[in-house]
Amino acid sequence: MATQAKILIVDDERDLVDAYVRLLERAGHRCIAAFDASEAIQLIDAESPDLVITDLSLPDTSGIEIIRHIRAKSQTTPVIVMSGHNTPELNEAAKAAGANLSLLKPVSIIALQRVIAEALAR
Repeated sequence: MATQAKILIVDDERDLVDAYVRLLERAGHRCIAAFDASEAIQLIDAESPDLVITDLSLPDTSGIEIIRHIRAKSQTTPVIVMSGHNTPELNEAAKAAGANLSLLKPVSIIALQRVIAEALAR
């Protein structure tokens, strides 16, 4: 089995988050969820997740702010960004802020599990 991890999933699409949480927990991970950036930042500070998966388009601010917050605390926590509006500019901004990987939504659970395993192995 892949490395078990505490994973924070940040997205305002609750059904998507619920599905990812269920599937990743079945794979042995512990998942926590946030539905906006302010909630995510509170959970990052309180829970110190091993990996963060965040949407870039959130209701209260950009996922870029979440990445910057993570990087201010840790240079090693893997960050995977997902977006339904993946543009080269957005990808570049996410990478510049410190994202490790970028995925275009919708993301299959198989692809997500593969990327999580890669990120945790680094």
